[in-house]
Amino acid sequence: MNTANIHVVKNSPNNVFRLSVEIPMTFEYRHELETTIIDAMRRHQNLEADLSDVNEIDLYGVHLLGLLHSVGAVVAISPAVDATIRRLLSSSCRGASLGRVARKMPALAS
Repeated sequence: MNTANIHVVKNSPNNVFRLSVEIPMTFEYRHELETTIIDAMRRHQNLEADLSDVNEIDLYGVHLLGLLHSVGAVVAISPAVDATIRRLLSSSCRGASLGRVARKMPALAS
């Protein structure tokens, strides 16, 4: 898959760049996703991420979503992304961050 389905376009009036992702946010596409997303974050101080066309997301994609969210860049998500977030924040985790939940889990024996 090429990065033709991940692109950055300048939104002229307010000098904001919009990153649009139109491929699955999965481990299979990690190289294209990581290269484009991190490059866009480095190049553009004012960046918005439009994930409304993402039709599949796995744990790797959730990691990238967290990265984009941490800088306040996510402006739109697809139903697939929303469903994944809701599953992750199911009733046992509701109201807590994933980090807090993970810290409370016992460590695995080696």
